[in-house]
Amino acid sequence: MIILNIEPKATPRPRVARNRAYYPKSYTDWKKAAKSLLPPLQPPTGRIHVCFVFKRPQRLRKGPRQPHDKRPDLDNLVKSVFDLFDFDDGKISEFSAEKVYAGSDETPRIEIHWSDDGTI
Repeated sequence: MIILNIEPKATPRPRVARNRAYYPKSYTDWKKAAKSLLPPLQPPTGRIHVCFVFKRPQRLRKGPRQPHDKRPDLDNLVKSVFDLFDFDDGKISEFSAEKVYAGSDETPRIEIHWSDDGTI
């Protein structure tokens, strides 16, 4: 399992100006910081499961993880993680993802479960 101790961030839509597409600076800064936390990886031969752990809101009482059913969208969160990989993400044949609020004793992070034998 790979743990990136960084707040999850969704990939935003690219901006276009003067016939050039670019991402907002906040996203490129996040991507650079997250990539520095990621060890070198080889393309997967099995499954990948990504768990996005968000800061627990004050409205939730203390306790275990809770499902996160608000924005950002899960597909944009997955895109942000796949953008961190140095290999072609088209080589990923199977993945699953979830987003949750952190448990009382947890901090925001991204957990990547990497399996070469097809199990998680």
